[in-house]
Amino acid sequence: MREKVTIFVIVVMCLFITSSSMAGGRENMQMVGKGAAYYLKVIKVYDAELYSAKRVAPEDILRPSVSKCLYLQYVVGLKKDDFITAANTVLARQFTPEQLSKVAKELEILHDGYQDVEKGDSYTLCYADKTETTSLAFNDKVVVAVSSPYFAETYFSIWLGATAPLDDKLRKNLLAGISDN
Repeated sequence: MREKVTIFVIVVMCLFITSSSMAGGRENMQMVGKGAAYYLKVIKVYDAELYSAKRVAPEDILRPSVSKCLYLQYVVGLKKDDFITAANTVLARQFTPEQLSKVAKELEILHDGYQDVEKGDSYTLCYADKTETTSLAFNDKVVVAVSSPYFAETYFSIWLGATAPLDDKLRKNLLAGISDN
């Protein structure tokens, strides 16, 4: 009987943690912009939507004081290793090895949370300013959370960074609701 109670408590705690992690997610924010990511500028990979809790200038979107969510819905299947390779490639263009070494542990934790996707699957990457936590949800279920405002600024730079983002047009479209860039 005690074992059943312990299991029940663990399940309830996991449900609470998952639902509280999603609280403050994109459903509590305003959409800033949307766009699509393409492979070789021809093959559509995913649709993207950026949400923010408050209006800010484009140069402030990455600040630790700004809660934000990036929702990606895939139109093709991808392997976990593809996500990691793409992220590492863009981050290496944007940051020095010394800068990336400061978030190496967090990168590993987040990348371990990735899994293969099929058409229709989604990832949501959210940063909550009050808890300074970045969460990654797969099909609306949180799979990993990382506490570090510097990590959030670094990782969201893949899409939103002013220097060498994944795709300039996608960045512009995601930020369209807060700027004329």
